[in-house]
Amino acid sequence: MKAMKKLLYALVLLGCSFLYACNDVTVGYLDCANAGYSKDSLEIVRFSNLATEMEGLKTTLDALYSNEELAGLFDQMESLDVELKELEAKMEEMYEQAYALMEEMDIENGAMNPDFDKIAELQAKADEMNNIMENEYLPLQIELEDEIYALMDQIIETCTDMGQDDPFMLEELITERQNQIDKNTPWTTSTIGQILGTEPMRYYLESVRSDRGEEAAKDFASYVQVVGGGRIYVDMQVDSPAGNYWVSLRVENEGHSAVLRDVFKFILKD
Repeated sequence: MKAMKKLLYALVLLGCSFLYACNDVTVGYLDCANAGYSKDSLEIVRFSNLATEMEGLKTTLDALYSNEELAGLFDQMESLDVELKELEAKMEEMYEQAYALMEEMDIENGAMNPDFDKIAELQAKADEMNNIMENEYLPLQIELEDEIYALMDQIIETCTDMGQDDPFMLEELITERQNQIDKNTPWTTSTIGQILGTEPMRYYLESVRSDRGEEAAKDFASYVQVVGGGRIYVDMQVDSPAGNYWVSLRVENEGHSAVLRDVFKFILKD
């Protein structure tokens, strides 16, 4: 009997030890071996020089529009664009007229005593509009668009031969920069990829280093914010010294932490 009690006591102690060991096991996992951004660098501009950059882009764009080799192509494209807009206005008007006819037909069909002659007349008008749209307007729209795209390709090719950015890209960049200034939009990275682990995961700024020294790195870090998914924001008003800034992140989940050294580089330009 005493031997049985001793055996039961030993089993209880063993079970308690096992439970204690289980409680001591770290929850979840975190694997950052292949962590990284699809694009791991970004050129950004000092806030004090954004206006200067904008002026430079506009000057380059104006020079392209006044270039003798390109001027004729721009004139042709502008003429075609005017013609296309006039056609699209006619198409929009016809769509509205066709919609009004369909509504009128629905009302007549739903009447107590439908006027079938009127319905047939409305249908004939709708068919006529559809014929004009399919056989005249749509083919002409496609033809005009193709001619415009061909001219755009020719302009881009000519600019490439000249060693210049094309005007369409410049216009897009100018609009993007102006919106950024107007809305105070931060410079932004993509989310980070190839991090495996137990959710939720939290991301923090670990450190910043720079080829312009510690003070520059410290100043740049004051403009940096890390949000969900490891996305990095840099305040648009960053005005640290021009140079390279490498950002290190710390990622954490329950029971785990990892530092991703120099995982992203910002190239701050004058």
